[in-house]
Amino acid sequence: MFNCFPLLYEDELFYSIASRYKRMCGISSKKALFQDFCNVQERQILMYMPIHINALINNLPFTSKITADYIINKHTLFPYLTAFIPTERAEVVYNKMLEGARENPLVKVGVNSSKVKFDTNLKYCRYCCEEDIKVRGESFWRRLFQIPGVLYCPKHKVKLTESNIPTDANITEYINADEILFDSTSEENKAFDKKLLSLNINYIKDVQYLLQNEFNRKDFKFIFEFYIDRLRDKGLASQGGVIYMGDLLTEFKNYYTDEYLTIMQSNFHPDEENNWLRLFIRKKDKSRSVLRHLLLLNFLGVSAKELFNEQTTQGRITTIRKGEPRLNLDEKKEQWLKIIRENPNTSRRELKEIGKGLYTYVYNHANDWYNEVTPVYKKKKIKENIVNWEERDRECIQVLKEAVEDILKRPSKPKRITKNYLRRECKLPSYFKSDKLVKTKEYLNTVIEDIDTYRKRKILWAIKEMDEKGISITVYKVHQYAGFGEVKHESIRKMINDILSSM
Repeated sequence: MFNCFPLLYEDELFYSIASRYKRMCGISSKKALFQDFCNVQERQILMYMPIHINALINNLPFTSKITADYIINKHTLFPYLTAFIPTERAEVVYNKMLEGARENPLVKVGVNSSKVKFDTNLKYCRYCCEEDIKVRGESFWRRLFQIPGVLYCPKHKVKLTESNIPTDANITEYINADEILFDSTSEENKAFDKKLLSLNINYIKDVQYLLQNEFNRKDFKFIFEFYIDRLRDKGLASQGGVIYMGDLLTEFKNYYTDEYLTIMQSNFHPDEENNWLRLFIRKKDKSRSVLRHLLLLNFLGVSAKELFNEQTTQGRITTIRKGEPRLNLDEKKEQWLKIIRENPNTSRRELKEIGKGLYTYVYNHANDWYNEVTPVYKKKKIKENIVNWEERDRECIQVLKEAVEDILKRPSKPKRITKNYLRRECKLPSYFKSDKLVKTKEYLNTVIEDIDTYRKRKILWAIKEMDEKGISITVYKVHQYAGFGEVKHESIRKMINDILSSM
């Protein structure tokens, strides 16, 4: 049971609660933190959708009013990430967060397979942090700022700053928001596009609604019909519910601009047959990002609140067409084939523009035949530049050598040199682990410290520090100064004794 637990702040990320608890209790190891929170030997506390919430609640004093439901809905990204998935699937995710599971809950909500990715580092507003410290004496990491696509602080209207705290739970440390350095020259103080701010604030309002409110989830059939109704109102779908896809793609891009869509990880080329917006509207079994749902809602001029409060939809309207004379249809087919022959290597969208009216007739009266005879022309993709792995190998080694040299020279308490530690220090991208970096791997094998090498380096550091400060040197005092804790470890004590004897 917890002897103490931090006061929970509004919209505080669960990771932030763990970080403040760690500091409050003076915990130095992750293992001890995980044991306190989960009662199990977990390797990590998941950043956005943590598990073993019931174990955490059971560790709180019986007088505590904090519930598992409160933690999940007010301090994790569960409400945002499950907003557009069926209720049954959301309940499965919820239960996994309560009890724990081998599979990361992010997999169940489709985040891992989505093209829209989370930021690699935590984000913050320096003005919010300064206000927190002034009022509370400390700050915290906010949920809202970690949502993909949230670029600004809605309160101060400034661009968020990216910290150096990674969101990858496998390598992250538990650092409080007030422990980072605020850079006064960072991007939030630079001039920015007011249109981008306005577009993003609209997006943020919908994100805040999803995070802060209880609402009845809708199945995709309802959501799809809602989109059809709003597209019809906007003149981008027929009365029967057929979407004017070309017009939709053009107006969507004009509304947001290429710059904003690129920042929001959602740009596309209108002529591309499988661009995300086409698939988003048409493919019923496709996983959809919450960010892109909100982009579409904003474009249609409605809010997330309006969608979830809507009770009825119409969607597509099935109409019975009167039969057309056979000869007339055959003539139309021949005219369509002629357009195809006279315009080789032309996309379907371009063929539609060339044969306006004719396209609609053939598409409506002979849809299967149209899809069979009309070619799908795909423009050749430009080959990406070939990566020079030898050059990249040399660059990585140079960066690593400088980092190792710097680490070994530092006067502060030593930290063990591991692959993940070096990666964080050097801020190396994901290709750092590639098997093609042969020499880099060979170099790493020569500098990575096993546990005994690391312990010897800590012991030598402690002896040097104690000698410089005039502290009497004994095996016990070196053991404590080096930070091995109160646990009696004979192998460590023997190592200290051997080093002192050799000196």
